[in-house]
Amino acid sequence: MKRILAFAAILSVMTLQSCTTQTGTDNQTLNLEISGNYTLEFADGINLNEGFPTKVPTLILESISKKLTGNTGCNQMFGSFTTKQNKISFSEMGATKMFCEGVKENEYLALLNQVDSYKLNNNQLTFLNKEGKQILKYLK
Repeated sequence: MKRILAFAAILSVMTLQSCTTQTGTDNQTLNLEISGNYTLEFADGINLNEGFPTKVPTLILESISKKLTGNTGCNQMFGSFTTKQNKISFSEMGATKMFCEGVKENEYLALLNQVDSYKLNNNQLTFLNKEGKQILKYLK
């Protein structure tokens, strides 16, 4: 019984260590620290009060499954993402197609398409474009 418990403990430690290392052959990293639910607090060129009059966009990142879900301020969105170090890219993005008057949904999605990297400081997730300019900021 002690051997089984010791084996289980070793296996658990190895599993936890692998969560912070590279996976697969494409050198992706899990970056578990970015997993979570986020609410938009800044979008470059968009006044949040005017651009999202009824609902502020949200973003949910799941590092292990590499899935992204959320809300555009109007529609539900979904997709995938990959990370390598602090680089992040989104793919297979889609959204429902409800019409919402006055919502800057297209502008928001265009900013998401420009994301190249991220910074995470405490509970604040910032997305940067290729030039290193802050284009989106979320609060966890």
